[in-house]
Amino acid sequence: MRMKTLQEVLLFLHQKWKIKVKHFSQSKEKKFEVDKNKYKRTIDFPFDKVKPQQLLSWLDYSSQGWIILSSDLTIKFINQKGLSLIKFIKYKDVIGKAINDINELEVLRNKILYSRKKDFPISLNCTISGEPISVNIVRARKKNYLILLESKLSIESIKKRQNQLINDVSHELKTPLTSLILIGERLESVVSKKDRYLVKRLKKESKRLRKMVEETLELSKLESSEAFNKNKKISISDLVMESWQTLKPLAEKKDIKINLLMPTKYFISADIENLKRAFINILDNAIRYSPANEEIQIEIFKRDSSVVMRVRDKGIGLEENEFNDIFSRFYRGDPSRTKFKKSGSGLGLSITKKIINNNKGFIKAFNHKDGGAIFETIFPCLDKDL
Repeated sequence: MRMKTLQEVLLFLHQKWKIKVKHFSQSKEKKFEVDKNKYKRTIDFPFDKVKPQQLLSWLDYSSQGWIILSSDLTIKFINQKGLSLIKFIKYKDVIGKAINDINELEVLRNKILYSRKKDFPISLNCTISGEPISVNIVRARKKNYLILLESKLSIESIKKRQNQLINDVSHELKTPLTSLILIGERLESVVSKKDRYLVKRLKKESKRLRKMVEETLELSKLESSEAFNKNKKISISDLVMESWQTLKPLAEKKDIKINLLMPTKYFISADIENLKRAFINILDNAIRYSPANEEIQIEIFKRDSSVVMRVRDKGIGLEENEFNDIFSRFYRGDPSRTKFKKSGSGLGLSITKKIINNNKGFIKAFNHKDGGAIFETIFPCLDKDL
């Protein structure tokens, strides 16, 4: 169980430091007394049976930042989220220090002093360590203070920061990886035959890492936009056959053929080059997980106002927990489940899903009752005369 509300924390403070909060409200006009016994019955929480140290542990895992100050504005307690919000790593760098000695918290000092004259929390928005933070300051008896910190960064802002970090790191990795590949090619001609396999392994792993970096950059780019702007009308079956032609040499090595089931042509609006990349990923996956001398079945049909494409391989299928996980970044299934060698970055199906989503489509995976996995994609159908 975790501390979820300010009221719970106030009761915890009463037990740990004998702090009694007279009032708690968001404004002068709306006050209420914190009644421990009544609150206990309301949430059915056995405060009297729980040790204060255990409560501290729960508070430490709260999704909000919590700081407890003594009367001289010295930090008595700070939880993990609080450390993160003020950009500190170790507790020892903060505990026992006055907020005046911590530049990141100096902005709160005047507000805390102002709150001494008030019987209700002080709320403010400020910037701490470059991040917009919502702050609530609660004054208790003996001039102790409870400070609640909450990040005001939106999910979109956080995602944008993450994508920027991925871009920066990936770009920095591309150059040294290219250098490693060139070095490997040079070494291959000068090392002894005995050590040549090591150079080949170096080249192989360097190329795999470079591919992973390139696909990470591609996925980050795809996630920065919600839809494509270069959409054109195209027959979904024509795009499937174009994609198959790209993979035909790989299929011929395993003597795998395609069986396309389609009663008529259906048209969709799509960014053709990007969607072709997604179809290639789906078909490539089917080829790799199908045994030799098998047939990949592709079925295209209309369902209400949508076009559905199903690609079925003849492999051993997926575990039930993989139906969603398989589209996650860097997901690699259990290698013990298949005798077919896996390769790639683990990003192919993540990229596929994002491309399809950006083309107003949907993709899911499930197993066929007679064996093998099915990847089903669904797109809005266009009328032929559009």
